[in-house]
Amino acid sequence: MESTAPGQNRTGAAVTPDQIGLMLEAVRDLSPQGPISTHAIDVERQSCIVEAESLGSIPRPESKTKGDLKKIKAKVAGASPSLLMDKLGERIAFERTGSRLYDALISKYLALSNTGEDPLQDEAALDTLRRIRAEELRHLKMLADTVSALGGDPTAQTPCADVTAAASAGLVQVLTDPRTTIAQCLNAVLTAELTDNAGWELLSELAQEAGQSGLVQQFSTALADEQQHLAIVRGWLKSLLSNQAGSPAV
Repeated sequence: MESTAPGQNRTGAAVTPDQIGLMLEAVRDLSPQGPISTHAIDVERQSCIVEAESLGSIPRPESKTKGDLKKIKAKVAGASPSLLMDKLGERIAFERTGSRLYDALISKYLALSNTGEDPLQDEAALDTLRRIRAEELRHLKMLADTVSALGGDPTAQTPCADVTAAASAGLVQVLTDPRTTIAQCLNAVLTAELTDNAGWELLSELAQEAGQSGLVQQFSTALADEQQHLAIVRGWLKSLLSNQAGSPAV
């Protein structure tokens, strides 16, 4: 937004006393006559919260017998099987979104590179972006295989998967908007990577509680990948903000 000097309008012309009077009159006429109460809407919102059903549930595999289900529960002894499955579904949804974010970032990088500029000032940027995207997809496949091995359905939209898909929709919109700059896109990806790192840490802890040492190792490897992704994205963003302030990339 353009700033104006005191006593001037947006065109730079002096504001007359009559104009000031009209603005003050508009403020008096259009302002609420008394304090605004949000009590009614607060009561309605709280009532909806109390009466609302749950967002969803973990589907029970119809093809599994009771004996098979007991074996599945035994595999995750020490932790809630439904909780572990829900968080696995959440990570599947987020890794899917992560790959789409990097798809969009690669497209934007290529579009800007084709105009003759190097938006990230890094000769290896494109290869790095493609490697990160491939790792996100590898994490997705590993999670899907894990859910299948535990007797679940990797295509099921669990409650936490539903929530994370809604929460990350705005990030996808930022990356796919033609008007956003590389720096703005990196800022959105940075948000995703911070969330991703926290999610893998939590999932590793749940796997540890479930006595799944093999999963802990796989999840720790994925977390190490995500920590590297975070460092790379943060480094690119810091470089852009420090060295290219005022450029189209920022």
